[in-house]
Amino acid sequence: MWKQGISIILDMGYNRKVYRSISLFIMLFVYLMTVITAKNNIFDNVLNSPFQKVLAHVSNEYGNITVQTGWDQEPPLVDEINDIVVGVTRESNLGNSSAIPVRNALADMNILVKYGGVTKSLDFVPSQTQEGWYEAKILPTRIGSYNLVLNGTIQNQPISDEVQVEDVESKQKISFPETISGSGSGSSNDAANTNLLNGQISNILNQITNDINNIRDDIGTLAESNSNIQEGIQNVKDIADRSYMLAITAIGVGAAGILIAAAALVRTR
Repeated sequence: MWKQGISIILDMGYNRKVYRSISLFIMLFVYLMTVITAKNNIFDNVLNSPFQKVLAHVSNEYGNITVQTGWDQEPPLVDEINDIVVGVTRESNLGNSSAIPVRNALADMNILVKYGGVTKSLDFVPSQTQEGWYEAKILPTRIGSYNLVLNGTIQNQPISDEVQVEDVESKQKISFPETISGSGSGSSNDAANTNLLNGQISNILNQITNDINNIRDDIGTLAESNSNIQEGIQNVKDIADRSYMLAITAIGVGAAGILIAAAALVRTR
């Protein structure tokens, strides 16, 4: 009887181990499937997103419409032909937060490019590579800030806004080596070289000025140190003179005392 009881207990322990192993396996399987599903969803959203190549562009929402604006080639360079790009999507009616590209989105939109107080109308055409994207050729001729002025409607959503895109930069920032004047590169290169030379001269003059100021400070410090040394020497001399006078006085007083003592000795005899 007791053997049968021991057998039942052992069977129960074995079954518990089996159940525990099966439960652990199921938990690991569910965890792995969850990770794989999440990973696939993330990669699908990133790779299939219509904005995945323009993460640096400016994004603005107008109701259920999202408009992204920027340059096609970044950074934009002065005197280099480029494209102003505009991407338009709307929220899905399914409520799953997915973005749907909007076709013919700029039919009722007027978009101007603005530099300072000067504006120019842009002619946008649909992109040949991305649905919901529109491009307009432009040759930026000045360095600085450019804005897009948006006015109109997209799918009955009114839009009136001014958006700043990335600043246009000088070619000098990425050019190497620097162009030489007279090489036929044009007046823009001559101006860039002149600005570069002026900057170098200014840096040299600033360095010389700083060196002169440092030398002047050092001279002042040396003069002050010399003055302190002279004052110390004079103090030592004064102390020596006072000591000499005290010594002479002491010798005189001692000699007088000796003479008085001798005179007194003679009288007593």
